[in-house]
Amino acid sequence: MTLDHQAIKRLKAHDNPTFEKIYDETKRGVYAIVFSVTKSHEDTNDLLQDVYMKMLIKIDQYKVGSNFLNWLLQIAKNHAIDYYRREKKVTRVDEDQIHHIQSNYDENPDESDQFQRMIEALDEDERMIVLLKIVDDLTHQEIAKITQKPLGTVLWIYQKAINKLKRFGGDVHE
Repeated sequence: MTLDHQAIKRLKAHDNPTFEKIYDETKRGVYAIVFSVTKSHEDTNDLLQDVYMKMLIKIDQYKVGSNFLNWLLQIAKNHAIDYYRREKKVTRVDEDQIHHIQSNYDENPDESDQFQRMIEALDEDERMIVLLKIVDDLTHQEIAKITQKPLGTVLWIYQKAINKLKRFGGDVHE
């Protein structure tokens, strides 16, 4: 996805239809990147708005003709990492949550709990690559550009992550 001068002008002028079109075309990838760092749906949802606000603030830094999605995903990744660094210094634990987690952990977990545990089994690179591939349906080449890693490395990390998830007991579709 590339933006031309006119689209950038419309964004700067707060043209809602242009913003909504861009949001609809990019939200899955942005969500996947942010979630790969935060590992929390709640935090990810909170950060999405911030990412798009940063995009509007930094729109002058976008090089016309370059890949807009890659540029936006880099903003999302950096913002999520900054958030993670700030938040890991603060531990927020609700006593009721601890009891709930301890009592339900070994019982039949619902799909979101199982998904969360599976995702946590992956390291940050694995998580990001798997989510971009499965959630956003990007090609390995697109993921290589976004992550700034060689294609072979992306393929290796993806396969390693899929094997981990299979060992974890997940029904993973390659």
